Amino acid sequence: MYSDDDANSDASSVCSERSYGSRNGGIPHYLRQTEDVAEVLNHCASSNWSERKEGLLGLQNLLKSQRTLSRVELKRLCEIFTRMFADPHSKVFSMFLETLVDFIIIHKDDLQDWLFVLLTQLLKKMGADLLGSVQAKVQKALDVTRDSFPFDQQFNILMRFIVDQTQTPNLKVKVAILKYIESLARQMDPTDFINSSETRLAVSRIITWTTEPKSSDVRKAAQIVLISLFELNTPEFTMLLGALPKTFQDGATKLLHNHLKNSSNTSVGSPSNTIGRTPSRHTSSRTSPLTSPTNCSHGGLSPSMLDYDTENLNSEEIYSSLRGVTEAIEKFSFRSQEDLNEPIKRDGKKDCDIVSRDGGVVPPATEGRGGSDVVEGGRTALDNKTSLLNTQPPRAFPGPRVRDYNLYPYPDTINTYDKTALKEAVFDDDMEQLRDVPIDHSDLVADLLKELSNHNERVEERKGALLELLKITREDSLGVWEEHFKTILLLLLETLGDKDHSIRALALRVLREILRNQPARFKNYAELTIMKTLEAHKDSHKEVVRAAEEAASTLASSIHPEQCIKVLCPIIQTADYPINLAAIKMQTKVVERIARESLLQLLADIIPGLLQGYDNTESSVRKASVFCLVAIYSVIGEELKPHLAQLTGSKMKLLNLYIKRAQTTNSNSSSSSDVSTHS
Repeated sequence: MYSDDDANSDASSVCSERSYGSRNGGIPHYLRQTEDVAEVLNHCASSNWSERKEGLLGLQNLLKSQRTLSRVELKRLCEIFTRMFADPHSKVFSMFLETLVDFIIIHKDDLQDWLFVLLTQLLKKMGADLLGSVQAKVQKALDVTRDSFPFDQQFNILMRFIVDQTQTPNLKVKVAILKYIESLARQMDPTDFINSSETRLAVSRIITWTTEPKSSDVRKAAQIVLISLFELNTPEFTMLLGALPKTFQDGATKLLHNHLKNSSNTSVGSPSNTIGRTPSRHTSSRTSPLTSPTNCSHGGLSPSMLDYDTENLNSEEIYSSLRGVTEAIEKFSFRSQEDLNEPIKRDGKKDCDIVSRDGGVVPPATEGRGGSDVVEGGRTALDNKTSLLNTQPPRAFPGPRVRDYNLYPYPDTINTYDKTALKEAVFDDDMEQLRDVPIDHSDLVADLLKELSNHNERVEERKGALLELLKITREDSLGVWEEHFKTILLLLLETLGDKDHSIRALALRVLREILRNQPARFKNYAELTIMKTLEAHKDSHKEVVRAAEEAASTLASSIHPEQCIKVLCPIIQTADYPINLAAIKMQTKVVERIARESLLQLLADIIPGLLQGYDNTESSVRKASVFCLVAIYSVIGEELKPHLAQLTGSKMKLLNLYIKRAQTTNSNSSSSSDVSTHS
């Protein structure tokens, strides 16, 4: 942190662009000298506020001259700027924000690895008590950031930031986050919105913010974000809502119903005011998503959509369309995304049935009639936010409603046979398998998940539901996991934040059991699961910490080793105690099962965090780092040596001592040589 012995003195602020240039022999000469770039960075990193200000002035001159920084210079400057977000001197911080804007504009293509820090720190600053002029500079930096980096990358960072349990944003920060997401959603392409587990967790949190008791600004901003995401990619967002617990679904569905009713009333009176979003990624005018004209601006609408006479909408049709939203969401409830994307028929072909706008399903025979509404994999054809209201439901359509239609015929293929005859044909010891038809378990699990969605309520009932779920995880019920895995995982991870510690511990036990029995299903959720499990090590209750340790151990043996290490390395380098300790212990277990060739390829990522841990102030972290290095040595032997050059002699001796102990206790050790000390 910076020293502010002269923080209140303006007399030391004698530097100007001219004086800085004269000290270095003139600006052109200064810019040509790499050593002067280093001097600028040294000034920026100074503990003296006036030198930091002087360094920023020099950096501004450097950036204005279009002199690009090298990779090494960029890395150091990013580290300096990360600290400057907390600069205690107002003049330095104000100048830092001005410099930051130029820095982003010039080096945006090289800063994507730093984007998480940049975006989250700026948003946090929006919650600080700043002068109006300084806050305007923070807002300008946010605007430049939004326009400079890929929208999908920014969106993913924001989702991760929202679900990070180590973050406790105040009300102002929540508003800033939500407004940023809203403005981002107006510029994103629909394909930028990914229905990932992290996004679902974030959306569920945003839904809870719509009921924030302490701030109407948070409530309003959260509502606008949900509407914006619904408008951005209606089919994907509808599926996302369908995967959330019932309580979250109800809150979001009610909001969307009101939004659609209001937009329909507006469109009847004035079609040009239909609620919509700005379609262009590079639009210069940022109109509100609640007022921008859909039919005028959205070039992707079909002619029938554009020509539809909104005056033909009557209240019955409007409410029919609203029911379609609810039915679509309910249909997606507790369904995995893989199932929705590719429902497979018994003949192996994709299901080509079409879901009509009012919730009905058009069979393949009528495909020509609704071809423009097809969404791959049987998704509901909510191809834009107004389609629910701007298309009349087919009144004479004889087909079933969504709730009556089984999009998933394959789990119930046993229905094609006479079950009574089948029962008589099997042996008694096969009857248990017949009782465990997946569809029956799925119904039971659906009830359990409904109970588990009562967060922070009905403690005893939820304990019973978790224990029942624990039993089911130990049974071979393929249908359960095909249909409910994502929802189960989502609920368990949410439950790790429950108020009751026994519920938190039990959720970790269930998670561990699923890991043991269904490890392959975690491939796409490894990072999120590892992160949440490691965060649970901070819990104040020992019972929860023990359960987290057991879950982490099972994770280490269940997730693919290479994938596990790639997730753990950045956590080890950036997390604080005790998360870093838990991550190192987990990595040690992974190292014990990884192939030698794979470990050699990952060594450059692994070693820096362990050397950093070897210097940690916590003795347990230092010890765990040594044990992990010993485990690595047992796999690759002397090839570890070149990576330990920065260790002191005493630390090398200690490492050698532990290596010798490991070799004497390991009968399978093939090498008795030590890692050499510096010579």
